[in-house]
Formats: sequence, C-alpha cells, structure tokens
Amino acid sequence: MTVATPQFQTFFTERRRRFLEYMATNYPRLDAEAIRYEDGSRYIRIFRGSSCEAFIDKTNGDVLKSASWRAPAKWPRGNIFDASNGLGTYDAHTGPAYLRG
Repeated sequence: MTVATPQFQTFFTERRRRFLEYMATNYPRLDAEAIRYEDGSRYIRIFRGSSCEAFIDKTNGDVLKSASWRAPAKWPRGNIFDASNGLGTYDAHTGPAYLRG
C-alpha cells in the first residue's frame, strides 16, 4: 500500500477535519496543532504536533495506537478498508481508542 491509496487519503483527510472541528468548537482561542504523516517502510506514522498518535500498517491497512514514538501498540484499533474507514474508534482529540478489557 502506498500513501496515495484513496482509503488512506480519505482516512487522513477526515482525521484532520474532525480534529480541526473539535479544536474550533472546544478551544476557539488556541491554534490547532498540525496533523501530518510520515511514510516508512512498513508503517505510515500519523503525527499531531510533535507527538506520534497512530500507525497505519501498509501491509493490511490496520490502524494501530502508538505505544511509543517509534513503535505501534500490538492490537489494531480499526482498518482503513472497513466501513468506517478506520475512524470508528478514533477520538477527535486523542486519536485511536484504548482497548477495553
């Protein structure tokens, strides 16, 4: 998978839109942090400001929460190829949801 896939572009555009809407509604006086991505060999890393919030596995489209700045958490939180485009458990402010157990 490359970052040029329509599914990834839809995921990233919608993620950015939701975050900007959240910031404008809840914190209108603050500047919203930039949301960007970096294409790696296996993962696409999603950043909010200088923090890594998620990884997209390029082999299967899984959305993974960040365990650290360099590594994803073990279990997927969604998939960019599912009906919700990977955003079903994605919070507008904090990113991928924690697993409930």
